Amino acid sequence: MKSLLVKLGIFLLLFLTFGCSSIYIGQPISTIIDSRGVPTRVIPDRRGGSVYIWEQWVGDGYGGRHLWETMFWVDSNGIIYK
Repeated sequence: MKSLLVKLGIFLLLFLTFGCSSIYIGQPISTIIDSRGVPTRVIPDRRGGSVYIWEQWVGDGYGGRHLWETMFWVDSNGIIYK
């Protein structure tokens, strides 16, 4: 039973990490900006587009903090491709 719960936990983690982010592929970056706000940084992607980056400091529950980054690669037409 414990093994099954571990496998389900890993599956859920992978799904939330990779599955949800693919929802935005093909969408305009304006949809993300509308929901998340203005990105912290925007840098060129060497393909004529840009990488939009949102940064947030998150506590680890033990007094430490780490930087959480969310990135979207956007083509020159403003459409998310990665």
